[in-house]
This record gives sequence, structure tokens and C-alpha cells, in this order.
Amino acid sequence: MGLRDRLLNKAKKVADRFSGEFSDPAPQTREPYSRPGVADENAEVVMAKLNRPKGRAPKS
Repeated sequence: MGLRDRLLNKAKKVADRFSGEFSDPAPQTREPYSRPGVADENAEVVMAKLNRPKGRAPKS
């Protein structure tokens, strides 16, 4: 099996996955999304500070 055949097989698998042929049918009734738990109006939101690596020093 050559590279071309492998690429074509992979493309066919992806197309089949997105085609809807194998997906479940849509439900008849819609259910609203709800999160479990109780909402807290006094909750404090804190932004996270990420320590990302700095870029390389420019070459001189």
C-alpha cells in the first residue's frame, strides 16, 4: 500500500465520519441545557496568570 492509497483511505474515513450516514437521528423534542448545582451570586471570579515561556533573545 503506497502513500497515495493511505491518504485516499484516510480522506474517505474522514468524509464518512462527517457525512452523517453513521450519526444518530435528531431527537424529536428539545431539552434545554442546565448545569447541575446552585448559582452563587456572590462568587468572585479571578483571572489566571499564565507563566508562558519568553521568546528567544534576538541574535546580534
